[in-house]
Amino acid sequence: MTLLPAHFPLRKLDRDAHTKQFLAPEAEHPEWGRAHRFDFLYRFYDSDLEPLYFGITAGTASRWDQHRKRAAWWPSADYVAVSFYPTFEAVQAAEKAAIRHGRPRYNKQFSSWPASIPLRLDRTAEHAAAQLFRDAPSEFIAELAVLLTQPDRFERPEPPPPARFADGLD
Repeated sequence: MTLLPAHFPLRKLDRDAHTKQFLAPEAEHPEWGRAHRFDFLYRFYDSDLEPLYFGITAGTASRWDQHRKRAAWWPSADYVAVSFYPTFEAVQAAEKAAIRHGRPRYNKQFSSWPASIPLRLDRTAEHAAAQLFRDAPSEFIAELAVLLTQPDRFERPEPPPPARFADGLD
């Protein structure tokens, strides 16, 4: 049986708790027995619920203990939300989307959109659209959609004339 993603509610973080207690509220959830063996996304917020830092780890809160010891943002972390995913690929995609959407103050990775993406034109238009929706900002996609309805606005390269023999050489 495949575990579906499980999204636990936002809760107050006890920053001073023992590492084993960090996930105590999630451990009370009926799915915990299966979920805790999977990768999870965690999102830390300050007292105003502004995103501080989002990350992923594999099944334990020991990563949180590293944050407690080293991260400049840890003293500001007041709330946490946890989401479990069935595969590492799924939690990686969720982390990337969460960081780009939430724009946490202390994340560096995925915090800006890529300057370029390899858009595959040898596949379907639907595939290209899915890639854009996954990797490009929504504002850029909206602007691009408007521009694509105005093909006369853009210069197209002029092909050379058809190849033919010089006069009298056929």
